[in-house]
Amino acid sequence: MASSTETRTALVVGAGSGIGRATALELAQSGVRVVVADLNAEAAATVAGEHENVVALGESFNATVPDDCDRMVAAAVAEAGHLDSVVSTVGWTAITKFLDETPDYWRRIVDVNLMSAIYLSAAAARAMKERGGTVVLTSSEAGTVGTSGEAVYSAAKAGVIGLVKSLAREWARYGIRVNAVAPGITSTPLLVEQGITGGDDAQGDSGAVLQSILRGVPLRRLGEPAEIATAIAFLAGDGASYITGQTLCVGGGLTMGS
Repeated sequence: MASSTETRTALVVGAGSGIGRATALELAQSGVRVVVADLNAEAAATVAGEHENVVALGESFNATVPDDCDRMVAAAVAEAGHLDSVVSTVGWTAITKFLDETPDYWRRIVDVNLMSAIYLSAAAARAMKERGGTVVLTSSEAGTVGTSGEAVYSAAKAGVIGLVKSLAREWARYGIRVNAVAPGITSTPLLVEQGITGGDDAQGDSGAVLQSILRGVPLRRLGEPAEIATAIAFLAGDGASYITGQTLCVGGGLTMGS
């Protein structure tokens, strides 16, 4: 971990938009030197231009490819000198009926939401095991209770929760803490992609779907990426130095009774 005189460093993967972008900027604003990576290299570069403490790696990285994860972490270490934290906000889903889905679709869901977390965690630990550090992964509240229309996504995100618990036990000896954040429904580009738009102006089918979802959220609103980012930054930082193996749900109270 960084000494009292050493600048903290972090790699944020999936930082081109949404929760990843918000996390990179949250960390940067707190004085962390942040390296950002994304499948969309141009989006990552745009985020880097938003704060002086953020730098992009300048090429596309696919977190579902083990070699890309290794190269990404190595490039981040070369850029920052060392890594104190590695954060993954990689994720993707669509709302579909399970029996209408195909094996190729299931594989994509598992690759993006679970295998990327496995590959990136392994690469992060190899880079941090000599000095310790933190890994923060992104699960979902769907992984804690299941979601109709997202069966395999829910299973993959539940897998992230199990991964976090297991790696936290294995890597405590290296001084590596492993935690996850499980967002609830959050106002991100992915939500728009699924045809669910937030705000008071949501109309038609989109508005009906949104209102149906929000009826299950005690706070009766969508989360904002910055609210998820605050939780991620906490788990990545020294303020959470005695927290490991945990999944923090940030969903407006949706799963408080789970």
